[in-house]
Amino acid sequence: MSERPAPPGPANGAPTAPFAPLVPLADVDARAGLTGPHPLAAGDLPAGAAHFAPAGIPPQVERLAARVLRREGGRARFPVDGPFNFGQEGARFGAGRGGHQHSGQDVFGRKGTPLLAVRDGAVLEEGEGGGRGNYLAIYDRAARHTYVYLHLERAARVSRGESVHGGQRVGELGCTGSCVGDHLHFEIRRGRGVDGPPMDPLPELRRWARSSRALATLPPGAH
Repeated sequence: MSERPAPPGPANGAPTAPFAPLVPLADVDARAGLTGPHPLAAGDLPAGAAHFAPAGIPPQVERLAARVLRREGGRARFPVDGPFNFGQEGARFGAGRGGHQHSGQDVFGRKGTPLLAVRDGAVLEEGEGGGRGNYLAIYDRAARHTYVYLHLERAARVSRGESVHGGQRVGELGCTGSCVGDHLHFEIRRGRGVDGPPMDPLPELRRWARSSRALATLPPGAH
């Protein structure tokens, strides 16, 4: 009785099927047309895994990958590149401020400490604005948030309309305008513009500090 021939495969010299080509997730995102939050953070994926996906993968995987890219837009960076602390209760979002509520979170540091763009984005505004002092606003299209920096030591290092990348130095921490002690007043506004609804930045700031390995090591009052 003759033996049946072995099926084609690598063991008998037959060529293997090529791997599926890689396509940028931006193309996946455009095809899927998806919006909304996703259950994964950038730290849940290996470095570089969010940039490419194989063609022909299941639609649910495409959708998840597209949401990761849309929400994360690359690794976020903590905005203060040096020793810092988050201050006391009065520095928190929602604290009473003489007839209005505090719309951001104060991050205290030493004068001149570099300030970084937290994500890729475009500069919407920069200048000197009375009580805001030297200020800067960056719009992140992927997250659909505007990040506002107040009380910079001097004019921002970037200009209106300029594109910035996460981790780029955009200014220095200071105390211009109406402020007490050198600090960054940091806001997250929903949508595009400095007048969008504000949200509490502290949860994001804590998460970005962990991912950037930034530690709140500055003793209170040491500005």
